[in-house]
Amino acid sequence: MNTRKDSEFAKHISELQSPLDKPYSKKIDYDLFKSDDDTQYLNKQIHNVNPDCLTFLPDFFWYFYFCIGWVYFSTYMFLIVFFMLFIKNNDFITGSFFIWFVLLGVLLFATLCTPLVLLVYQLIRKQSYRTQYYFLKKEQKVAYYYRSSFKLRHPYELKIVNYKDLIPDLRIVRYNEAYKPLNLYVANPKTGDITHHLQIENFNVNAKVQWAFIRTYMESPADDLPIDNEICQAYPVDTSQSLFACSDIIFRKNGLLNNTHSGSDTAIVLTISSLYALGYLFQGNHYQCVKRAILHPDVKKLLTWDGKDNPYPIQPITPEAEKAFQGKNWQVNFRWIVAILINLSLFAWAVVAYNS
Repeated sequence: MNTRKDSEFAKHISELQSPLDKPYSKKIDYDLFKSDDDTQYLNKQIHNVNPDCLTFLPDFFWYFYFCIGWVYFSTYMFLIVFFMLFIKNNDFITGSFFIWFVLLGVLLFATLCTPLVLLVYQLIRKQSYRTQYYFLKKEQKVAYYYRSSFKLRHPYELKIVNYKDLIPDLRIVRYNEAYKPLNLYVANPKTGDITHHLQIENFNVNAKVQWAFIRTYMESPADDLPIDNEICQAYPVDTSQSLFACSDIIFRKNGLLNNTHSGSDTAIVLTISSLYALGYLFQGNHYQCVKRAILHPDVKKLLTWDGKDNPYPIQPITPEAEKAFQGKNWQVNFRWIVAILINLSLFAWAVVAYNS
């Protein structure tokens, strides 16, 4: 089988590296669901599941945390330099030094605090980073938004493909053979050229289990899908008006908080989130700004479920959670405001301690 470099994806169906079973091609291997860690992880990642549609929360990559670390380091160094210049130079009020000081300040801000400015801009703009895929069971289609990574200024385009045309493949990474993400392709049946590429990449789950999970939803009765109703939550994250409620998800997915948004367990969240507030807020923003193909008229007309009698055991949204996602739950809001203030205080203390 021909292969391309690991940094590139297949352009022709013959270049796929490790194809899996195509839809409806053979019996689903339910033994894969015996892996509790993978199955529970997929339950945590479910955004919505009903007779019409299955969606997962887009995976949150580690390099976003690296960017957050860059923001912290940059801001920290900027404050150190600023205070050192301010304290050690007594002649800063002279004309020549003042001009130099302003130019240096602008240069430092531009080079060191650009990530912080971009982060604040992202929190306001809510630009999607990852694509969300909608598996439409009754219509046997997959809908998603697509935009080339090299065309950041171009709008997302809605794509709708037939589920039965998907060709699953494990992309093997040369320098990390343990990481074999799931990729789904659609090819021109005459030429074999790839026409659609769905990057269902995830660092935290076995791709074969993930593909079996998708196949079970699309091809089997609801009872065959291994849903844990204590883990799988119906969070309306990408339509939420509250960044704080979305940021809470990381704690609830890991069992550190209850699922009612009642405001209990505040001490745990304050202890953890005050140290990583920006990272969690950025992840909350990532969930909040996901593109929703389901809102597009061409997708909405494919949906037939009336919202009643969901055969999948998803925990319903509590009144407290509804208030939280509307930004009106004062306990959630107060907890995150205090966490942010603690976070800022810790960094202010670090700067003062370093320069004392």
